[in-house]
Amino acid sequence: MEDAWNMAESMLLDVLVSNVYNQFIHQNASLFKDKIVLDVGCRSGLLSILAVEAGAIKVFAVGNMQSAKCVTKVLAHGENAEIFEPLSGCISQLKLPCGLKKVDIIVSEWMGHALFADSLFCQVLYARDKWLTKGGQIFPNVANLYIQGICQSRQQIIDKSLPPILLMDDYVNRQSLMTEKYLLKSINLNSAKDEIEFFKADFKMKAVRNGKVSGCMLYFDICSTNAKGQLQKLFSIGPESPKTYMMQTVLFLKEDALEVVDQQLLFGRFSMAVGCFAPRGVEFSLGIWLGQ
Repeated sequence: MEDAWNMAESMLLDVLVSNVYNQFIHQNASLFKDKIVLDVGCRSGLLSILAVEAGAIKVFAVGNMQSAKCVTKVLAHGENAEIFEPLSGCISQLKLPCGLKKVDIIVSEWMGHALFADSLFCQVLYARDKWLTKGGQIFPNVANLYIQGICQSRQQIIDKSLPPILLMDDYVNRQSLMTEKYLLKSINLNSAKDEIEFFKADFKMKAVRNGKVSGCMLYFDICSTNAKGQLQKLFSIGPESPKTYMMQTVLFLKEDALEVVDQQLLFGRFSMAVGCFAPRGVEFSLGIWLGQ
């Protein structure tokens, strides 16, 4: 698992995503005004601070207590110091203070690598089902997971006795793109079930040039519902978007790369399963083949 504090630092150093969150919450401050907010994960602490600034009457945070301590220090000498309150302990064992039973808004930097690896998806759903009031908001609430064929060399391994690298996180450049993208899954946290125990998807992609397809990359877009009830795109970690703290996830083929020609169809099957002993808690499976 990725160290929570290292991830928090990466998030805070990401000016693009931080600015997007800041702009969205301040433009939609009416959603937060006089509301009770729960920050699930408190990964960077930024969403807690922004919720306080937007007028929340109480902000609870569960998860990364190092970030929570930083939020407490940031707010310590202001008039909003008492609004923020960190809650230590496992989310499944927590009780809200002061006899509270519900919160109005859940905020969370819940996304992980390839959306679900190292994510807080399950924790957000748990918090939603236990504490979110009927008609309450989740920010951000929508994610779209894409797959796209690429031509990219694997990193060299010094120890030849080790197996070849089949999965890695990397910034894939546009010149490596070999196919169109395909939407594997769209998730709305307002209505999602605990559906990443296992999911699979058949897909097809059209080659955009002649060359070799050595694997596929996974990336996602993040959106949220604004105060007008409209779905607003916040950012993408795709290869044609500005870089963020999140890289694309590359899955290499076990076999030799596939030779393709421009406009040729490729078919594939992708699956993902939660595994307690899997690296980062998720196992991937990928197979692709050429159309006739």
